[in-house]
Amino acid sequence: MTVSEKENREPDSEPIYGIETLIKDFDPVTLGELSENPLMDRYDEKYLLPVSIYAWLLPELIGHYRILEVGGERSYRYVSTYLDTPALDMYLTHHNGWKNRYKVRFRRYVHSGKVYLEIKHKINKGKTFKKRLERPEEEKNLLPESRGFIQKYSPFSPDDLSPALRVSFARITLADPVAVERFTFDYKLRFEVNGKKQSLPDIGVLEIKHPGRINHSVITSLLAKYRIFPTGFSKYCTGTALLYPQIKHNRFKPLLLTLKRMHHDALYPVVAG
Repeated sequence: MTVSEKENREPDSEPIYGIETLIKDFDPVTLGELSENPLMDRYDEKYLLPVSIYAWLLPELIGHYRILEVGGERSYRYVSTYLDTPALDMYLTHHNGWKNRYKVRFRRYVHSGKVYLEIKHKINKGKTFKKRLERPEEEKNLLPESRGFIQKYSPFSPDDLSPALRVSFARITLADPVAVERFTFDYKLRFEVNGKKQSLPDIGVLEIKHPGRINHSVITSLLAKYRIFPTGFSKYCTGTALLYPQIKHNRFKPLLLTLKRMHHDALYPVVAG
């Protein structure tokens, strides 16, 4: 069995909260259409919410957004392997509130088998720049081309980087057919390092991405209706705080408490308000 086949057969690949059913009524958008504006340089806002609320959000978005469809599939699995220094400097830079920070990762698109080495650079004006390099596979020992890429687009030495955290999740992507705006729903979050695992099956992450600030759009207005507001959330930092108990994580304690509360609240039906 290949790695991709194993990922697709894992137990949490089963439908959750009916999301796979809810997305059937959206008109599709192709990867080629989205590639015309890949939003590699962008602004983004993240929202943390119970996965169960998707049952309320998604039907209200039909007709306003189209959904990414590739080969008849609309929900995709991703696996990200984050690299960091032995001291976890990239994690600590984020934890300590630095506005100028980096993330380095290998991302595998399970449905296609493609792997990219990606570098995300967030600057103090809130804008994110992303560079990526297609690779044949994830590399335990960085190859020369990958090493040169890291040296060119980050301040880190490839010699100091090694796998620090593995994150897997499912994602759907919706795009506004008129405005250059798209957003993703990530769910089935799971973190793993050195045999330790932590899952957040009830928690979803919505991320809105656009080339400039958008004050009012269909999705932002809908989120305001449900009193869902932007919050800082990093998959890498969250997984690290959960699975490295010895690491400094004071800044993320409110987030960890929120996750615990949301997990409890998800045991009960979400009621529209």
